[in-house]
Amino acid sequence: MRKDYALACAKIATRKVTKSVGTIRFVLVDDRKMAKLHREYMNTRGTTDVITFNLTDPGAALEGEIYICLDQARRQARDYGVPLYHEIARLATHGVLHLAGFDDHSEADRKQMRKQEDFSLQAGAAR
Repeated sequence: MRKDYALACAKIATRKVTKSVGTIRFVLVDDRKMAKLHREYMNTRGTTDVITFNLTDPGAALEGEIYICLDQARRQARDYGVPLYHEIARLATHGVLHLAGFDDHSEADRKQMRKQEDFSLQAGAAR
């Protein structure tokens, strides 16, 4: 299950995308690279777990890049008591949901996003 779990979960999450899906690239980085991206694109100091870039041209299929910080994923996996592959799958799914238009700025939005993440993780495990 581990080898393809993150991709299976992310693929399930693409069902929430309302347009055709082109290419979604997943990029694994360390704390240093993620902190640089976080500062450069979000104007926020320090690392974060995932950053999503929607690169879609108007009228074209969805294109995006999802950067996942492995160092942060390791810490979160330990904190949540889950295997690393599970946390990476959650972050990949989270990024895809951002591309699908989900947001996590309010508590209600975070709950809805978490519900969709949980669904994708459960469905991915069943494959």
